[in-house]
Amino acid sequence: MADPRQTVLITGANGFVGSRLCAYLLEKGYRVIAQVRKTSDLSLLKDLNVELRYGDITAPETLPEIVRGVDYVVHNAGVIKARKRETYFTVNERGTRDLLDAVVAHNPSIKRVVYVSSVAAAGPSKPGQPVKETDPPHPITTYGKSKLAGERVALSYADRLPVVVVRPPGVYGPGDRGIFSMFKAVWLHFKPLIGDSRRKLQIVHVDDLCEGIACALKAPAKSGGVYFIAEKDAYEYGELIDLLVAASGRRAIPLFLPSPLFRAVAAISEFAFKAVGATPLVTLEKTRELNASWEMDISRAKADLGFESKIRFADGARETYEWYVRNGWLR
Repeated sequence: MADPRQTVLITGANGFVGSRLCAYLLEKGYRVIAQVRKTSDLSLLKDLNVELRYGDITAPETLPEIVRGVDYVVHNAGVIKARKRETYFTVNERGTRDLLDAVVAHNPSIKRVVYVSSVAAAGPSKPGQPVKETDPPHPITTYGKSKLAGERVALSYADRLPVVVVRPPGVYGPGDRGIFSMFKAVWLHFKPLIGDSRRKLQIVHVDDLCEGIACALKAPAKSGGVYFIAEKDAYEYGELIDLLVAASGRRAIPLFLPSPLFRAVAAISEFAFKAVGATPLVTLEKTRELNASWEMDISRAKADLGFESKIRFADGARETYEWYVRNGWLR
């Protein structure tokens, strides 16, 4: 348990990962401060004993009051989808710089800053070669490039602030909307087989990610460290879908979506949504991510942070299905 006087600030606290992290760190005994915007949906925080501090990482004048008097910062806020390229960098790069400038100016004795990045910043893996933190990054999407830019900003403060970076892959778990469509497809008796079913993937249950972040807060790791936080097992995509089907307890028929067809669907989606000024559900860039392998070496997180995943996908998927059904997301 943490010292109850220890205070942790979580940016982007009202989202799926942020709210789950708030609950997790409260259970660990921290006093939790949730950074939210005036326009934020606070429904995921309503039952949590957190202090709300209103501000925006893209509005530097709001940041001094947010960072004052906290022992730790988890910088979780960021943009995953956007209509314009510059939006990714305004939030994920410049917002990170403005936040850390505020920490340097108003809370220079901070004990640890954890920047929540993404495996997208590292780029995909080659067959049979899990990517390592020391490998040269090669992001393949604008999102990945913006998160890498945010990482580089965070690490540029490593001589002034105790900073570490964590890189999760795709996150799932109870309450997740990000890959809910995959769960729903299987629930509707379809087995979505997109692209090459032999490509390797690692994902992470949200509770394992929270544990990894908690380890990064307290472990005596050197400033400037970068760590993959993921389930220790990698799966072929087809195997992952089979486990999803088994977890649902339902029969499903294969729905093959070859890469060229998927790209065509993405192109139509991108054109249609942009025509009405909305953010596309699937983009051509996203198809590159969905057709790549994402396998990573997590030994550094175990060695330096003492982190190792506990939740295997078979168990996590079953728990997630049960939550979706219990809360009326699947009927």
